[in-house]
Amino acid sequence: MSLPSNTSFILHFTFYNLHPASCILPPTLYLRKTQLTPHTALITVCADGGANHFYDMMRSRGRESTDHPTLIIGDLDSIRPSVRSHYEAHDIPVIYHHDDYSTDFQKALNYIRAHTDEILSKTSPSPSPSSSPLPSPSSSKLSPSPPTGEPQPQQHQHQHQHQQDQPPLSILILGGLGGRVDQAFSQIHHLYTQTQRHRHLQSASQTKPGNLYLISEESITFILHSGKNIIHTPRANRAAPKPDDEKDGNGNGNESGSEGYLLEENVGIIPLSGMTRITTKGFQWDVEEWETEIGGQISTSNHVQADVVEVSAPVPVLLTLELAGRFKR
Repeated sequence: MSLPSNTSFILHFTFYNLHPASCILPPTLYLRKTQLTPHTALITVCADGGANHFYDMMRSRGRESTDHPTLIIGDLDSIRPSVRSHYEAHDIPVIYHHDDYSTDFQKALNYIRAHTDEILSKTSPSPSPSSSPLPSPSSSKLSPSPPTGEPQPQQHQHQHQHQQDQPPLSILILGGLGGRVDQAFSQIHHLYTQTQRHRHLQSASQTKPGNLYLISEESITFILHSGKNIIHTPRANRAAPKPDDEKDGNGNGNESGSEGYLLEENVGIIPLSGMTRITTKGFQWDVEEWETEIGGQISTSNHVQADVVEVSAPVPVLLTLELAGRFKR
């Protein structure tokens, strides 16, 4: 069984035991009434042109001079010169990394992955005097320097215990699904492959598995593990229609009544690696050992009907949930 995913933690940007990193991608992401600031993540990485949108978002709130990303990385062919100059003037590292075989999205994820231990060390309640802060990414090197010597047994034991005690690092990927269809497919492709690689590397290092969440203007999308997945979906807008006296003059429910919603009821479960069979619980149309594949039948426009839902499949599948209307543009 995989670890539960709690969408309310993600959408509130209050993670309790989930410590996030964020990766900002183009195109522009508007999340109305959402307090998206660098302070909600341990590290905020802008992938090239994502810096333009981060800057514009902060400027619209009058915070462009106080709220900055941790760093900007990519081939730097999309960032506006004025935005680059602005962040360089505030000592924000801008890393040029040219690689025709990886996207700026991959470069940003590679950086976060290579520095996971340093990022998570910022959550330690009582760091030792010798602990160093997250190193400044002043070069394009995306992997940690090799050790200068073999660790002593006591050091190895301490490091092993530290890894076990570390919380998972969840990565929020903001933007990336708007605009061109081929780019949207590219982001879904990378979400799938990078999630699998992310989990494999975390398993190899014996750290608790985090997750990657792709948040667009309309949805929150992530990859479910093979096996049984438990997803917490509280405060989804699945209530029965309101009586007429609770509606406004346009026949809509009161805005104040919808302020607590995090999700709409719509959900999709998409197979990405060929035919598989899914079993679900907590949806309007539950299925058992239901065959699904692209080119055959797929589960779209199903409805969340419970605060906790379950999805089981022998292979990883994509889950996408519609964000509440109050988050949308």
